[in-house]
Amino acid sequence: MRPYEIQDAESVFKVVKLREIAETTISMPHPYPRETVDWWINFVRENMEKGSAYEFGIFLKDRPSEYVGNCGFVSVSNQHNHGELGYFISPDYWNKGYSTEACSKLLDFGFSKLGLERVFGRCMAKNIASKRVMEKCGLKVEGVAKHEVLKWDNYEDVFHLGLIRSEWDYI
Repeated sequence: MRPYEIQDAESVFKVVKLREIAETTISMPHPYPRETVDWWINFVRENMEKGSAYEFGIFLKDRPSEYVGNCGFVSVSNQHNHGELGYFISPDYWNKGYSTEACSKLLDFGFSKLGLERVFGRCMAKNIASKRVMEKCGLKVEGVAKHEVLKWDNYEDVFHLGLIRSEWDYI
Protein backbone atom coordinates (compact mmCIF):
# COMPACT_ATOMS: atom_id res chain seq x y z
CA MET A 1 0.00 0.00 0.00
CA ARG A 2 1.21 3.45 -0.84
CA PRO A 3 -0.11 6.95 -1.54
CA TYR A 4 -1.38 7.56 -5.05
CA GLU A 5 0.69 9.31 -7.70
CA ILE A 6 -0.76 10.95 -10.81
CA GLN A 7 1.14 8.45 -13.00
CA ASP A 8 -1.04 5.68 -11.46
CA ALA A 9 -4.10 6.98 -13.32
CA GLU A 10 -4.12 4.48 -16.20
CA SER A 11 -3.68 1.48 -13.89
CA VAL A 12 -6.41 2.78 -11.60
CA PHE A 13 -8.78 3.37 -14.51
CA LYS A 14 -8.45 -0.26 -15.68
CA VAL A 15 -9.97 -1.31 -12.35
CA VAL A 16 -12.48 1.42 -11.49
CA LYS A 17 -14.12 1.22 -14.91
CA LEU A 18 -15.23 -2.38 -14.24
CA ARG A 19 -18.92 -2.93 -13.61
CA GLU A 20 -18.10 -5.62 -11.01
CA ILE A 21 -16.49 -2.95 -8.82
CA ALA A 22 -19.42 -0.56 -9.05
CA GLU A 23 -22.06 -3.26 -8.49
CA THR A 24 -21.21 -3.81 -4.85
CA THR A 25 -19.82 -0.45 -3.80
CA ILE A 26 -22.06 2.20 -2.32
CA SER A 27 -20.76 5.24 -4.16
CA MET A 28 -18.75 4.03 -7.17
CA PRO A 29 -20.38 5.18 -10.42
CA HIS A 30 -20.62 3.17 -13.62
CA PRO A 31 -19.55 4.01 -16.18
CA TYR A 32 -16.55 5.68 -14.59
CA PRO A 33 -15.18 8.44 -16.85
CA ARG A 34 -11.43 8.33 -17.47
CA GLU A 35 -10.96 12.04 -16.72
CA THR A 36 -12.50 11.52 -13.27
CA VAL A 37 -9.53 9.34 -12.28
CA ASP A 38 -7.08 12.25 -12.58
CA TRP A 39 -9.40 14.47 -10.54
CA TRP A 40 -9.89 11.71 -7.94
CA ILE A 41 -6.16 11.08 -7.45
CA ASN A 42 -5.61 14.80 -6.84
CA PHE A 43 -8.63 14.86 -4.50
CA VAL A 44 -7.24 11.92 -2.49
CA ARG A 45 -3.81 13.55 -2.26
CA GLU A 46 -5.30 16.86 -1.09
CA ASN A 47 -7.42 15.08 1.53
CA MET A 48 -4.30 13.37 2.90
CA GLU A 49 -2.53 16.73 3.17
CA LYS A 50 -5.53 18.16 5.05
CA GLY A 51 -5.88 15.05 7.23
CA SER A 52 -9.54 14.61 6.28
CA ALA A 53 -9.09 11.23 4.54
CA TYR A 54 -6.30 8.72 3.90
CA GLU A 55 -6.67 6.46 0.88
CA PHE A 56 -3.90 4.25 -0.42
CA GLY A 57 -3.38 2.30 -3.61
CA ILE A 58 -2.69 -1.40 -3.32
CA PHE A 59 -0.03 -2.58 -5.77
CA LEU A 60 1.76 -5.90 -6.22
CA LYS A 61 5.13 -6.11 -4.49
CA ASP A 62 6.84 -7.85 -7.40
CA ARG A 63 5.12 -5.65 -10.03
CA PRO A 64 4.73 -2.22 -8.41
CA SER A 65 2.84 -0.77 -11.38
CA GLU A 66 0.13 -3.48 -11.15
CA TYR A 67 -2.85 -1.90 -9.40
CA VAL A 68 -4.83 -4.27 -7.18
CA GLY A 69 -7.24 -1.83 -5.54
CA ASN A 70 -7.83 0.80 -2.91
CA CYS A 71 -7.99 0.83 0.88
CA GLY A 72 -8.31 3.78 3.17
CA PHE A 73 -10.23 6.02 5.46
CA VAL A 74 -12.62 7.72 3.07
CA SER A 75 -13.33 10.24 5.79
CA VAL A 76 -11.74 11.11 9.11
CA SER A 77 -13.41 13.23 11.74
CA ASN A 78 -10.88 14.97 13.94
CA GLN A 79 -13.72 16.32 16.08
CA HIS A 80 -15.12 12.85 16.82
CA ASN A 81 -11.84 10.96 16.40
CA HIS A 82 -13.14 8.32 14.01
CA GLY A 83 -12.55 7.13 10.47
CA GLU A 84 -14.72 5.44 7.87
CA LEU A 85 -13.08 2.46 6.23
CA GLY A 86 -13.52 1.91 2.50
CA TYR A 87 -11.89 -0.40 -0.01
CA PHE A 88 -12.26 -2.22 -3.31
CA ILE A 89 -10.19 -4.86 -5.06
CA SER A 90 -9.93 -5.72 -8.74
CA PRO A 91 -11.94 -8.88 -9.54
CA ASP A 92 -8.66 -10.42 -10.79
CA TYR A 93 -7.52 -10.44 -7.14
CA TRP A 94 -10.72 -11.38 -5.31
CA ASN A 95 -10.45 -14.13 -2.68
CA LYS A 96 -6.68 -13.85 -2.34
CA GLY A 97 -6.54 -12.01 0.99
CA TYR A 98 -5.56 -8.58 -0.32
CA SER A 99 -8.54 -6.79 1.27
CA THR A 100 -8.00 -8.39 4.66
CA GLU A 101 -4.27 -7.65 4.66
CA ALA A 102 -4.82 -4.04 3.55
CA CYS A 103 -7.61 -3.41 6.06
CA SER A 104 -5.52 -4.86 8.89
CA LYS A 105 -2.68 -2.50 8.04
CA LEU A 106 -5.10 0.39 7.77
CA LEU A 107 -6.54 -0.34 11.22
CA ASP A 108 -3.03 -0.32 12.66
CA PHE A 109 -2.38 3.01 10.94
CA GLY A 110 -5.67 4.45 12.19
CA PHE A 111 -5.37 3.40 15.80
CA SER A 112 -1.58 3.67 16.21
CA LYS A 113 -0.59 6.60 13.99
CA LEU A 114 -3.78 8.66 13.72
CA GLY A 115 -4.89 7.91 17.28
CA LEU A 116 -8.47 7.15 16.25
CA GLU A 117 -10.92 5.97 18.87
CA ARG A 118 -13.30 4.32 16.42
CA VAL A 119 -13.21 2.85 12.93
CA PHE A 120 -16.39 1.98 11.09
CA GLY A 121 -17.37 0.67 7.69
CA ARG A 122 -20.41 -0.01 5.60
CA CYS A 123 -21.18 -2.49 2.86
CA MET A 124 -24.24 -3.53 0.92
CA ALA A 125 -25.88 -6.57 2.48
CA LYS A 126 -25.42 -8.45 -0.79
CA ASN A 127 -21.64 -7.93 -0.55
CA ILE A 128 -20.99 -10.76 1.90
CA ALA A 129 -17.28 -10.89 1.00
CA SER A 130 -16.80 -7.29 2.12
CA LYS A 131 -18.64 -7.94 5.37
CA ARG A 132 -16.41 -10.96 6.02
CA VAL A 133 -13.26 -8.88 5.42
CA MET A 134 -14.31 -6.35 8.04
CA GLU A 135 -15.28 -9.09 10.49
CA LYS A 136 -11.91 -10.83 10.01
CA CYS A 137 -10.28 -7.51 10.91
CA GLY A 138 -12.29 -7.28 14.13
CA LEU A 139 -15.20 -5.02 13.18
CA LYS A 140 -18.56 -6.11 14.54
CA VAL A 141 -21.97 -5.69 12.90
CA GLU A 142 -23.75 -2.86 14.65
CA GLY A 143 -26.88 -2.95 12.55
CA VAL A 144 -28.50 -3.14 9.16
CA ALA A 145 -30.01 -0.06 7.54
CA LYS A 146 -32.91 -1.17 5.38
CA HIS A 147 -33.02 0.44 1.93
CA GLU A 148 -30.24 2.87 2.84
CA VAL A 149 -28.85 3.06 -0.69
CA LEU A 150 -30.58 3.44 -4.04
CA LYS A 151 -28.23 1.79 -6.51
CA TRP A 152 -29.24 1.38 -10.12
CA ASP A 153 -32.97 1.69 -9.36
CA ASN A 154 -32.84 -0.86 -6.52
CA TYR A 155 -32.91 -0.11 -2.83
CA GLU A 156 -30.11 -1.89 -1.02
CA ASP A 157 -29.79 -2.81 2.64
CA VAL A 158 -26.46 -1.81 4.19
CA PHE A 159 -24.51 -3.44 7.03
CA HIS A 160 -22.87 -1.04 9.48
CA LEU A 161 -19.80 -2.40 11.29
CA GLY A 162 -17.51 -0.81 13.85
CA LEU A 163 -14.52 -1.27 16.10
CA ILE A 164 -13.25 0.86 18.96
CA ARG A 165 -9.66 1.17 20.12
CA SER A 166 -10.07 -0.88 23.32
CA GLU A 167 -11.50 -3.80 21.31
CA TRP A 168 -8.73 -3.53 18.72
CA ASP A 169 -6.01 -3.71 21.36
CA TYR A 170 -7.04 -7.30 22.08
CA ILE A 171 -7.17 -8.57 18.49
